[in-house]
Amino acid sequence: MFFHGGTNSRRLDDYLDFSANTSPLGVHKAASRALLALSLNPDIIAAYPDPNCTELKESLAKYWKFDGPILCGSGAADITQLISMVFGKNVQGTAFNLIVEPAFSEYENALLMACSEEKILHLTLEKKNDFVFTEDDFQHLEKILSGGVPLMFMASPSNPAGNVMPLDMIVRIARLCEKSDTVLVLDSCFCQFSETAEKNVRALIERADEFPHLIILNAFTKFYGMAGLRLGYALCFSSSVYNPLVNAMRPWTISTDAQVTGSAVMQAEIESNSWHRQMLKLVTEERKYLSDYFESIGAKVLRGEGNYILVQLDETLQKTALDYASGTEHAKDKKGHNGPKKQSLVNEEDSSPNPFKAPLCQALAMSKIVIRGCSDFYGMDLSWYRISIKAHEENVQLVKALNKIFKK
Repeated sequence: MFFHGGTNSRRLDDYLDFSANTSPLGVHKAASRALLALSLNPDIIAAYPDPNCTELKESLAKYWKFDGPILCGSGAADITQLISMVFGKNVQGTAFNLIVEPAFSEYENALLMACSEEKILHLTLEKKNDFVFTEDDFQHLEKILSGGVPLMFMASPSNPAGNVMPLDMIVRIARLCEKSDTVLVLDSCFCQFSETAEKNVRALIERADEFPHLIILNAFTKFYGMAGLRLGYALCFSSSVYNPLVNAMRPWTISTDAQVTGSAVMQAEIESNSWHRQMLKLVTEERKYLSDYFESIGAKVLRGEGNYILVQLDETLQKTALDYASGTEHAKDKKGHNGPKKQSLVNEEDSSPNPFKAPLCQALAMSKIVIRGCSDFYGMDLSWYRISIKAHEENVQLVKALNKIFKK
């Protein structure tokens, strides 16, 4: 079973959701205006959408200064699935498809549709290194690629750690992949939250001719607050990776409203960087605010460079959260009420592993707040939590709820 942030909170009323890493500024203003204009002129959706996404691709190419082929899809997860079905199938002999972990579960989910579980290899980074890709990991990767790897997924910033891989390391990995004809997918869906990560993407674009097997993945989901519209894209560094993908796509994948809205957002971003400035300022300040708080109670914090932080609680903090969730610490506040709860964060009858059953997840649920337990990520257990960055007022509510739990 695969879990995602934002899934549980959709069925719960009045919950404050810190489990999904979406835009803390809400929906991009240009997207709101474009959707309003579409609602006033609904006849536009009577015709089939442009199968080539011409206007959208032109605006993306201009924004990224990229002259290679661009593939658009119904969200980054849709493109991940397409890439897996095209390049990750029919794995033979000593070859494996590879995922650098811990990582977004949809890489594995997509690969499972293309190959057997035995043909998926997980290069899991070590928690003692804060899940940073090290020289030892590079040497391990070199050995793995020598056995044959048709397809490899990695992310920068990574999810859930938020680590940004240095450009020189990305380049070294990309060169290794070229030697073994490995299609390398660099998931950069969070790169615009990090000046360094975005610069790395732009630097790779300038050297596109060196890496024909490279695909850079991005989406409008996170930075522009458009998760519900489903719009993603892939910068393909050669026609040899683009053509098989576009030939395997289902027709009219991207709706007219998604294309029009995405084009409007890209055009606004080309004309002004005000959204970009606001977002980076907010995320930087609020990441520090939440990180400082968790460190003040003795938690381990990986601040990363995405719009989230990764937190680990020690045994004492875990027990405190568990006691609070089970009622030991707040029984006096119940005032004798022991009737059935109207809503539940998890299905108690479901015996399958569920990261949202982690102690702090359940403790915060008492205050109607949802965070992302990370026990389903490779290399992590119930002590790890991912908390998204939201607007300051919402982050203050989270800290107040945490103060109740940890008596701070």
